[in-house]
Amino acid sequence: MDKLLVFTSSLILTVGIIKFFFGKKDNEEKSENNNPTKEEILEINISGMHCAGCAAGIEGTLKSIDGILDAKVNFATGKGIFRFNPSKVNPQDIISKIQELGYSASADFEEIEKKS
Repeated sequence: MDKLLVFTSSLILTVGIIKFFFGKKDNEEKSENNNPTKEEILEINISGMHCAGCAAGIEGTLKSIDGILDAKVNFATGKGIFRFNPSKVNPQDIISKIQELGYSASADFEEIEKKS
């Protein structure tokens, strides 16, 4: 009887964990499909970063802005790729926020290379 109780409890716990991790993803995908939003991608050259921590700081700050759906900043290449909702935020807002953090940022790749 004890073995059956342990097995049943373990099975219920396992199903709960699976629903927690995988069920959440399914709900997010459903809500995205039901409410499609226009998304744009902006690639920016960023200079003035000294380490991967700088890149992580930019990513974290920009991800917290309403309208920015994803932010990826690569210290090694000096580039940032931002996926955003143009009805909430525009490319200049993203560039301005990076500049407020103390870095140089430009969507014009030639302009940033001249400053470096």
